[in-house]
Amino acid sequence: MPKKLLAIGDINVDIMMGGLASLPQVDREVTCESFEITMGSSAAIFACAYASLGGRISFLGLAGNDAYGDYMLQGMKDFGIETELVRRTDRVKTGVTVNLIYRNTRSQVTYPGTIAEFSGSDVDEKILGLINHVHFAGPYQQTRFRPDITRLLRLAKDRGVTTSLDPQWDASGRWEYMAEWLPLLDYLFVNQDEAMSISGASGIEAACTWLAARTSCPLVKAGADGVYLNDGDKVMHVPGRAVQVVDTTGAGDTFDAAFLFERMDGSKAPAEAAVFANAAAARSCLFVGGVAARSSYQDVVGLLTERGN
Repeated sequence: MPKKLLAIGDINVDIMMGGLASLPQVDREVTCESFEITMGSSAAIFACAYASLGGRISFLGLAGNDAYGDYMLQGMKDFGIETELVRRTDRVKTGVTVNLIYRNTRSQVTYPGTIAEFSGSDVDEKILGLINHVHFAGPYQQTRFRPDITRLLRLAKDRGVTTSLDPQWDASGRWEYMAEWLPLLDYLFVNQDEAMSISGASGIEAACTWLAARTSCPLVKAGADGVYLNDGDKVMHVPGRAVQVVDTTGAGDTFDAAFLFERMDGSKAPAEAAVFANAAAARSCLFVGGVAARSSYQDVVGLLTERGN
């Protein structure tokens, strides 16, 4: 039976304002060419991408007792994600992120709601006994949950459950608890800005080297340029896949999901898995929103075949 993952993290909808005429300006109205409400949140987009590839995955998080909460849970179920571990609340509303897309850039404004309210108190040894891998996403907006992640990483390690983390950006720049998490993780997914901020390094390769001295397998995502990872004692660059970008929302989360999908059975080396993950991330950029691509394993293989492996 295929290995089973658990995604723990944020639940929020994405409001996509695409094709902005210009960047937003104070006290000025800006028009856009498109508007959509879609499934958002780093953890949920990751889970949807993993399920689309054919993986078995459960989700643990918090949704509001509101229309957006209903929308997110039904959306995850439609992807085949198990949602029995998602709790509902009346204390706050489901999180919302407004995405302002201008050319190939994206700015975001988020109402945290359930993201900040989520505590993760339901995670215990019984749950970890049912899965093979735990993926944590976006802890720096999860203010109640963040202090408990170290305990859960240690518990997972003791149970032989592998772990991964995509921290997303820490607006404070302090990267609280990161020093505790790094030696406990099996995989760390960061983008180049996050890697350089965490490490204090001035370049992406130096940041990757710094992280590799502290965590098992860091992967530094560099957008269209691909990903950097350590291969033994040297930094390896796996180039990205060139596509006509429509929207980059969720590309990084899709990379994480595709990489882990390839790694879970142990047959693919990290660099080989990164090639597949780059293709999955590139394909996600052909669609508006983080989950619209719904890339199957065959879809990603098709892109690799079309453009040369």
